[in-house]
Amino acid sequence: MKNYTSIASAFFETVANIPNKEAYRYKNNNSEKETITYIDLYSKVNAIAKAFKLKGGSKKNVAIFSENRIEWFICDMALLSIGAIDIPRGNDSTSDELTYIIEHSESNVVLVENEYVYKKIEKLYSKLELIIFLDSSTHNPDKNIYSFDKFLEFGNEALNGDTNFAIDEAKQVNLNDVATIIYTSGTTGKPKGVVLTHDNILHQVKVLPPIIGLKQGEKLLTVLPIWHIYERMISYVTCITGCFTAITNKRDLKNDFFEEKPDIFISVPAIWINIYNGVLKNIEKKGGFSAIFAKNLIKSSIRYIRNIRYKNKLVYLVGDETLESKSKDYICFPFDSIMHKLAKKIVYKKIIELTGGRMRLTISGGGALPMHIEDFLEAVGINLIVGWGITETSPVLTLRDINKNYRGTCGSAIDEVEVEIRDKDGNICDDGIMGVCFVKGPNIFKEYYKDKELTDSVKVNGFFNTGDLGTKTKQGEIVLTGRAKETIVLLTGENVEPQPIENKLVESKYIHQVMLIGQDKPSVGAIIIINEENILEYLTHHKIKFNKEDLTNCNEVNKLIKNELSRLINNHTGFRSYECISKVILSNDEFTIDNGLLTQSLKMKRFEITEKFKEEIELLYQNKF
Repeated sequence: MKNYTSIASAFFETVANIPNKEAYRYKNNNSEKETITYIDLYSKVNAIAKAFKLKGGSKKNVAIFSENRIEWFICDMALLSIGAIDIPRGNDSTSDELTYIIEHSESNVVLVENEYVYKKIEKLYSKLELIIFLDSSTHNPDKNIYSFDKFLEFGNEALNGDTNFAIDEAKQVNLNDVATIIYTSGTTGKPKGVVLTHDNILHQVKVLPPIIGLKQGEKLLTVLPIWHIYERMISYVTCITGCFTAITNKRDLKNDFFEEKPDIFISVPAIWINIYNGVLKNIEKKGGFSAIFAKNLIKSSIRYIRNIRYKNKLVYLVGDETLESKSKDYICFPFDSIMHKLAKKIVYKKIIELTGGRMRLTISGGGALPMHIEDFLEAVGINLIVGWGITETSPVLTLRDINKNYRGTCGSAIDEVEVEIRDKDGNICDDGIMGVCFVKGPNIFKEYYKDKELTDSVKVNGFFNTGDLGTKTKQGEIVLTGRAKETIVLLTGENVEPQPIENKLVESKYIHQVMLIGQDKPSVGAIIIINEENILEYLTHHKIKFNKEDLTNCNEVNKLIKNELSRLINNHTGFRSYECISKVILSNDEFTIDNGLLTQSLKMKRFEITEKFKEEIELLYQNKF
């Protein structure tokens, strides 16, 4: 890739090379699908850039509060071309969060998706110089409120035929200029403003396409929120490469898989977990011999695929492990290969068709993917790779190679990135020993906005302390085990990493969500959000009397969940005795963004959840063991 001076300049060169190629397909404000070419996309960017320039948006902080839509991309690229710094956030953020972000970032220009978002910041109206409604629902220029459509008209008129305005403006932006300030959702405390430069993001644009074999003209289907750094980085990579991106949402995802037939799908673990659970649910609905046969087909198929993985030496090894020492975990039975072929025809073929039939790759980020989901997708024939990164790293640090796909890892460090695993004293750990991940590279953020003390505490001698716990395999891959701040220290002195245990527990169809507890307690406990639908089916099937309004206090439900805990967390499944769960709080009050228990990127807010269940936790541990 050329040495571009800014994100916008890189995009504009792609436009010049493939002006008439399809760039995006999206739904307009009338819910009708539209397709836009690169040159038409640039024309809108050019006009919006001019409009912002005339309205004083150049080199200013501009807040964008919206979900994924084409107007978001147009405004973002327009702002970047005139040296503005955008501050994104999603619609589901609370009024307090949006207010804090506007005030802390000193954003006097704000873009909102619709009236719903505007009402959350309406009290700040008198302090704002300009408001743009991306859905074009509101327009009142006398009060400096513009609909996107009218703002576009205003820009086009002001251009007076100047087709190179944005291109010329972008030439004045350089690599060290700040591109965006992204406020991390945070699991505790106020959001932190992560400052990223054009150089930080262009590093990703340069190194990622070769790893995934991304080619000009490939079609991507994306469902993730554009304000999140993961999706945002993907949007830059794909538009600068010259791909064709179809924007969808959770509601339309199934239909758009079929209609768009993507080459690549950008995902997070929750999407594949839901697909997996949906497949199993459909199998169980058949009941009788058909259900038993289908389940056995899948089990045999997964055994076969795991065995192939072992034979190809694609099993990661840590410490003193050898390939031979892990052979018992990859045993294959004589008829498994035949069962795998049957599974492809009877079960997997339908899944492949549901994803459009030509998907060559899916990339999962934003959290750990449970191993049983990895096994299932590999058996189906869906080529999935996983990466690791956080907002402060723009975000990708490691990514699995599609030709050397070590399941269960996050892959190896991408080009120009260095990863060191350090112990509590700051010494580099031997491979196989767990420690905190420190990273170095051109993608590391500049600073936390207005917080030099915090910046200095995490950036030391050129390395950034990610706060993630992990280890290096013999093959150089990174395996993450949790977050340093999430480690549970029991009264007995043992350290428990919650993530691997939580990932294992959601394999149960009766457990919807789970968060481990036990800090400064004698043993590990768990707050479990039950899967009501599957539990009701279980109780009905076994003819057990129950009160639908009080499932969490039903003795049979408690017994069922405890049996699931014992089945999944034990020595045979790779867990130590002190990691077994002895105390349980059952609830049907789901962790969501709306109730403040999940971050915008769907991570659990552990502090808030602990506070919500504070009294129950205290009661839980009052009894002696």
